[in-house]
Amino acid sequence: MFTARALLRSTRTALGGLLLPLVLIPSGAALAQSDYPNRPIRLIVPFTPSGGVDTLARLMGEHLSRRLGQPFVIDNRPGAGTTIGSVAVARSAPDGYTLLMASSSFTAATGLYPSVGYRIDKDFAPVALLANSPVVLAVSPKFKATNLAELVQAAKDAPGKLTTATYGNGSTPHLVSELFQQMTGTKFLNVPYKGGGPAVLSTLMGETDMLFPSILPVRPHVASGKLKILAIGSAKPSSLMPGVPTFKEQGVDLVTGTWFGVVAPAKTPPAVIERLNKEILALAKEPEFVKAINGEGAEFVGGTPAEFGTFLQADLRRWTKIIADQQIKAE
Repeated sequence: MFTARALLRSTRTALGGLLLPLVLIPSGAALAQSDYPNRPIRLIVPFTPSGGVDTLARLMGEHLSRRLGQPFVIDNRPGAGTTIGSVAVARSAPDGYTLLMASSSFTAATGLYPSVGYRIDKDFAPVALLANSPVVLAVSPKFKATNLAELVQAAKDAPGKLTTATYGNGSTPHLVSELFQQMTGTKFLNVPYKGGGPAVLSTLMGETDMLFPSILPVRPHVASGKLKILAIGSAKPSSLMPGVPTFKEQGVDLVTGTWFGVVAPAKTPPAVIERLNKEILALAKEPEFVKAINGEGAEFVGGTPAEFGTFLQADLRRWTKIIADQQIKAE
């Protein structure tokens, strides 16, 4: 007689034979993650070619291609304060094959534009903070101040008289200038230019008193003595600008710069994020890569995806507040 217990044993045996292959065969998603990447990766750069973000993206892509065995295809999508490229990534498949080379403009755009079409905390997954180019305070050689205290005093003696050149309303030099004024209780006259070249030239020629750029566009002029650097926005003295004191060392707790990082669409598999993060962090051990980004006026940063996410939220809060407080509008 075939008892109930025998039937149960028989059923378990039959089911076990059916279930075993299911346990041993990975799902399609797992297979896709385990052999990632198996095709070219598109890296969207929300700027025109040849700029600082584009240059670092190409450097990183070249080195990651060697490590991952797949080409990184640079896709320049400039426009609307970087939001065109950002939207393209936010709406892409979350599979690790479309990434965004983000920078400081990524967080600033949220405050500058009424509707950007995405939320940084909802539509993106942070991968890695690649590098940072510290902001510096550059002044014309004609400017009498030789340190931060003297500049602040000169500004307080003549509120609204000292001029600061920017790359346009809402640009990083403009936002940093506004932050500096808020922190020091000073007031400058913002003189917007259409891009970095004209802004640097105006300070170089003495037409404007100062500029808050990243290192790269002013370093040649510092070497030639055509610009003076009063402070650097790094957390500690930087080898990129030897002998230049930090803002913090001079009593102003301003640590900022133009940062560069990689983000992916939200819901990209954690295993893919971790693989990309691991390979990006490994670039710090490649002397050729580190030398190249140092040549662009930037320092390698690194860190975990979670740390980058925390950084993004802090950066977002800082610039959104400055933009709202000063009622800054994008041009």
